[in-house]
Amino acid sequence: MLTGWCANQYVSLINWYQQFRDLSEVEAMLVMGSYLVGMIPALAFGGPLADRFGRKLFSLIALSSSIFGSLIMAAGALNVAGLYAGRVFSGLGMGLAMVAITSWVKVLSPGPAGATRAALCTSLGFAVGPIVSGAIVGFSAHPEIAYLVHALTTIAWLVLLVAASEEPQIQLQEATATGSETTLENRRRFNRVVLPSAPWVFGMAATGFAVVPALSDGAGGSSLLYSTVAVAVTMGMGTIIQPFVRRYNDVRKISLLIAGLVTALAALLLMIAVSLTGSELLGVVAFIVSGSANGILLVAGLSQVLDLAGSADVGKLTGRFYMVCFVGFTFPTLFASWRLIADPVLFIAILALLCLASIALVYRSRGHLPRAGLEEVSR
Repeated sequence: MLTGWCANQYVSLINWYQQFRDLSEVEAMLVMGSYLVGMIPALAFGGPLADRFGRKLFSLIALSSSIFGSLIMAAGALNVAGLYAGRVFSGLGMGLAMVAITSWVKVLSPGPAGATRAALCTSLGFAVGPIVSGAIVGFSAHPEIAYLVHALTTIAWLVLLVAASEEPQIQLQEATATGSETTLENRRRFNRVVLPSAPWVFGMAATGFAVVPALSDGAGGSSLLYSTVAVAVTMGMGTIIQPFVRRYNDVRKISLLIAGLVTALAALLLMIAVSLTGSELLGVVAFIVSGSANGILLVAGLSQVLDLAGSADVGKLTGRFYMVCFVGFTFPTLFASWRLIADPVLFIAILALLCLASIALVYRSRGHLPRAGLEEVSR
């Protein structure tokens, strides 16, 4: 949760930095997206390394990186380079946490319940971070205080994690040596069922809390309060909905993935309406629907990954899944660049068409799902 807090604490401040630190819209979005520079390598290489050397070690590295990220971002008051560098460390910490802690949760809590718990921790951190930073900056007008609050909180938790126990090292070595490989059919299932839906997991979150406020006319479009509400509602809804959709989470069916993609399409259509009307109230509805799509797709996609991955590939495939998920975090930067040359409605319309294509791909690939999967855990 703390790495998610670190990763998202900047996003409620995007408009604040434009208003009070003279960042352009494109640069503010680039700062937000720069944490992918740290996250992508972490997702690509952190999973296999965590599978081999232990999840606790990489969880400790993830928290340490998040602490450095917040401290360096606090230096952004002196130079914008501090914001970029801090975001890179934030992304590194988030990426390592996603692959190491998610696979650790699977060991401690097998089945769909493990996927739900891992997804909940991620979403809760994404929701808490921007609320805390938005509130602190609203009262103090100093984001550096918000970053220091996160760093001190994470240091305290890091001390507790050092004393936490992990599965015995001998088990890790055995898993590395004799762990089962992912079957060819399950690899096809991963590539053809899971990955087409993955960009919309965080694509909907990012468009919900970053693009919708930019589409709104009037003061709400650039106010700290509206931006904070955007992140709180979007990520809060993504968190709240996950326990409710778990009861419908059957990895033998594509129904939950399709439901998430259809919800994503509905959110994009709402965004077109927000752009055309400038309605902040309609924007709040778009936050809710975008967050719902995020939560549904995260649970559905992660459950599929944890079900299909062989024990030797959990970290690796989880990392690949999240790598594609975070493609969606480029949407706000692309949107800001697009808006310089063309109508933003066209950008959202293109996303809607791509979402329709994802629905078609997932539906066509339903034959790759297993006849028997993990039992549903509803208690």
